Amino acid sequence: MPQGALSKHLFHWKSLKLEPLSWKRRLNIALDVARGMEYLHNLAHRSFIHRDLKSSNILLGDDFRAKVSDFGLVKLAPEGEKSMVTRLAGTFGYLAPEYAAEW
Repeated sequence: MPQGALSKHLFHWKSLKLEPLSWKRRLNIALDVARGMEYLHNLAHRSFIHRDLKSSNILLGDDFRAKVSDFGLVKLAPEGEKSMVTRLAGTFGYLAPEYAAEW
């Protein structure tokens, strides 16, 4: 994706001499990510659990449209379920608190 990972624009924009993301652009990126996660959880033929959603796994196109990437830790939820019990996986600091609290 031409604009690279979201993390580059959030954490390294000064050193890379990039323009900071406006609040409007940040909101649009967040909405794109939410739509992508809604698709994975509710609209796909089965419910997928990403397990490693973080800014370095959000890729941005030329128009800053966001796409969720890195499906290496994805699990299929059991039929008819939106969650599952599994071993802890993901990146520390990006784990959902309710997920990490159980471990």
